[in-house]
Amino acid sequence: MNAPPKVLFIGLDAASPHLVLDWARKGLMPNLRSLQESGSWGFTKNAPGIYTGSLWPSVFTGTTPGRHGCYYNEQIRPGTYDVADFLGTEIRKEPFWNALSRAGKRVCIFDIPKTPVSRELNGLQIVDWGTHDADYLPCSWPTTLIDELQTKYGASPFRRCDWVMQKSDPERTLRRDLLRRVEAKVNIAEELLKRDSWDVFMMAFGESHCVGHQCWHVHDASHPKHSPELRTEIGDPVQDVYVALDQAVGRVLRNAGPETVVIVLCSHGMSTHYDATYLLDEVLRRLEKRPAPRSRHLMDRARKSWKKLPLRFTEQFSTLARSVNRMPDSRDRRERACFAVPTNANSGGIRLNLVGREPNGKLHPGKEADDFVARLIDDLGELTEPSSGRVLVNEVLRSREAFPGENVDLLPDLFVRWNRETLITGVSSPKIGTIIEEDTSTRRTGDHRSGGLYFVHGPGLAAGVRLPTARDEDIAPTVAALVGVELAETDGHPLLPVAKKQML
Repeated sequence: MNAPPKVLFIGLDAASPHLVLDWARKGLMPNLRSLQESGSWGFTKNAPGIYTGSLWPSVFTGTTPGRHGCYYNEQIRPGTYDVADFLGTEIRKEPFWNALSRAGKRVCIFDIPKTPVSRELNGLQIVDWGTHDADYLPCSWPTTLIDELQTKYGASPFRRCDWVMQKSDPERTLRRDLLRRVEAKVNIAEELLKRDSWDVFMMAFGESHCVGHQCWHVHDASHPKHSPELRTEIGDPVQDVYVALDQAVGRVLRNAGPETVVIVLCSHGMSTHYDATYLLDEVLRRLEKRPAPRSRHLMDRARKSWKKLPLRFTEQFSTLARSVNRMPDSRDRRERACFAVPTNANSGGIRLNLVGREPNGKLHPGKEADDFVARLIDDLGELTEPSSGRVLVNEVLRSREAFPGENVDLLPDLFVRWNRETLITGVSSPKIGTIIEEDTSTRRTGDHRSGGLYFVHGPGLAAGVRLPTARDEDIAPTVAALVGVELAETDGHPLLPVAKKQML
C-alpha cells in the first residue's frame, strides 16, 4: 500500500456557491478556477432548515445534528424552559481530529468554527482568532500559542462583525478590517504550515460569512436597502472579500507539497435577508388563543429600544442583557402547548411542551402530541404574506424524522422553512388575522441559503471530474480515510476513490 497522502483543508465559511462559480468563470477567482479545472469539484447538501448552526459541527464530528445535538448558538437547557448559550464544549460528539491524534497523526487546526479546544492534541489548535461570531476569546493548544501568534501578528481587527457596523462609514470600515484579517490569517497559516510536517492541516476563513451578512445590500442591486450612490462610491465589498480569499487560498496552496490532497469547502450560500422567524412566537400564541402576558409586552418594548442603542454600548452589557431578556420567556413557556425557540433566520424553531420531558408538560407524547402537530402544520400552511398574498411556509420539518439520533431532544421538535424569496412584511391567516411588524431582530441585510460547494485536488485524482453531492458529515470520514484512519462513529462516508484505496 502506498503511504497515505497529507491533507490540506480550507473552509470558506458561507462563501456562496453561485458567486464563487460565477467569479471563478470570469477570472476574478483564478485559484479556485484552477482547482476546478485541474482537480475535481461538486456541490454539498446541508442539513435542511438548520444548516447554518449545525453545519460545522457536522463537518468536524462526521455526525448528523440529531446525534451531535447542535443547531444554534442558543439552545434550550434540557429539563428546563431556559435558553442559554450553546458552546463548542457542549457538542455531544468529539472532533474527528482527536481520533487522528490518537492514531499518531500530526494535526494543525486553525479557526474551524464552533470547535472546542482539544487538549493533549498531537499538534496545534487555534480557536476563534478570527471566526464569524466567535464563541470564545481567542485560545489555543498549547495554551501559550495564541499569545505567541498575537504578539507577532496582532489580534483580529474585530471580534464580531455586528460591532463594526456601528462605526462611522460601516461598509467601508468592515471591508478594510476583513481584508486586514484575511492577510493576517494567511501570514499565520504560512508560519504554521512550515512548523511541522503535518498529516492534516485544517483552517477556515470567516470573512465571506461576515461580509455576506453585513454588505449584501451593497452587492445586490435588488435589495430594498441598496444605494446606487454607495455602490458607486465604495464598489462591491462582497466581491472584494471573495477575491482576497481566492488570493489567500493560492498563497496557502503554495505551501502544500505534491503529495498533498487539497480540499476547499464553500460551506453554504448567502442571499438577501428575508424571514418571518421574528413573528413565529406571536403566531403560535394566536393559534393557541393565548394573549401575551403583560411582562412580555414590556420586555418586547425594552428589546426594541435596546436594539436601537449603539452596539459599542450594548455589547458591554450583553451577558447581563441576555439573562434579563430570557427570564420572562422562560416563565411564559411553562403554560403553553408549544413555543418558539431561538434559531437562525433560515427557519423558525418550535418546541412542544411535552409531559415527561419538560418540567410542566402540557402534551402527552404519542397520539395527543401527534394530533396537535398535524393541526399546527395545517395552520402554519395557511400563513400568507400580507402585501403579496403568497404562501409563507414552504415546509415544516419534524426533527425526529429529519434528524434521528440520541440527542434529537436538544433540537426544536419542528422547523418552519419560510418562503424567503422576496420581502416579508408580516403574516396573515384566517385564524390569526394579520400581523404587520418590522423585523428589528437583526441589522444584517444578508442571510444564509442552503447548499455549498467543494473542490478537491491531489495525487491519484482525475482532473475536471464532477464529484457526487457531498453531505457535511462526509468531510470527516473523507479526511480521515485519506490519512489511513477509520473513524468509529460517523454518519458520513469517504467521498473519494483515493480515500477508499487508502483503507484497503
